[in-house]
Amino acid sequence: MKLLVLFGFIFIFGWLESSTKKLPEKSTQKTIALEDTIHFTSQIQPILVKNCSPCHFTGGKMYERMPFDKDTTIINHETGILKRIKGEEKLLIKTFIEQNKIN
Repeated sequence: MKLLVLFGFIFIFGWLESSTKKLPEKSTQKTIALEDTIHFTSQIQPILVKNCSPCHFTGGKMYERMPFDKDTTIINHETGILKRIKGEEKLLIKTFIEQNKIN
């Protein structure tokens, strides 16, 4: 009988201890490693088409001065572009620029 009480006590103590441990909080923001190669045509350009068309693409009024179908434009105009793009898309573009900057 004492053995049964002892096992019950150990079980309850173990359960209480495990239920009071704080679980790690889930991060809601995704991170992008600089080691992950980001491709302009497949990942960056669709964001720019969605946010910057038609002005900065072929036939647009800003295309001649600032064509967004060229990766060099994005890299050279980082500040202005990052002001206009928000959220995870901004993080992706920022990482792309960092990967492709020539110091």
